Amino acid sequence: MKKVFFLLCISFVLYSCDSLNELLELNVNNDLTENIDVSVQQTNGTAEAFDLSETTDLNSGDLAEYKGKIKAIKINKFTYKFKSFTGNAAGTIPTGTLKFDDVVVDIMKNFNVSQAATAGTIFEIDDASILSKIEQAFLNNNTATIKLFGNVLSDAGNMNFTVEVFMNLTATIKD
Repeated sequence: MKKVFFLLCISFVLYSCDSLNELLELNVNNDLTENIDVSVQQTNGTAEAFDLSETTDLNSGDLAEYKGKIKAIKINKFTYKFKSFTGNAAGTIPTGTLKFDDVVVDIMKNFNVSQAATAGTIFEIDDASILSKIEQAFLNNNTATIKLFGNVLSDAGNMNFTVEVFMNLTATIKD
């Protein structure tokens, strides 16, 4: 009888420890929004190169208090859009690339920025392999650099616009 009672006690303690570990795990939702401001001077028949970047940091917002305790990242939503356009509505990006660190997120070809900004077009990134690579980049470093580069053609005048990159993510925190 003592052995049965002892085994029951050990089973209860082990079960309680597993439950306690689950309680020590916390999921925190966080929204990250980064803006890349673009200013394009009038071109003269030749596409001009551009290379812009912005760094996003997990150690800000709701996640700041959990620095060093993030064990997993899940990107729930990842979008970008062009907004606040002024200038030459006929200007284009003949070739452009949006990257997160070394991960190519999207490629633009003969892209009219004004049309996308005016329409309020939201580009959603839902490729699981891309999202997984970005999640891993955040886990390895807690920061990632958003890069927008390529060529722009705007012969009829200057263009100014903002590229807004939005991410909703869930971070798993463990003590």
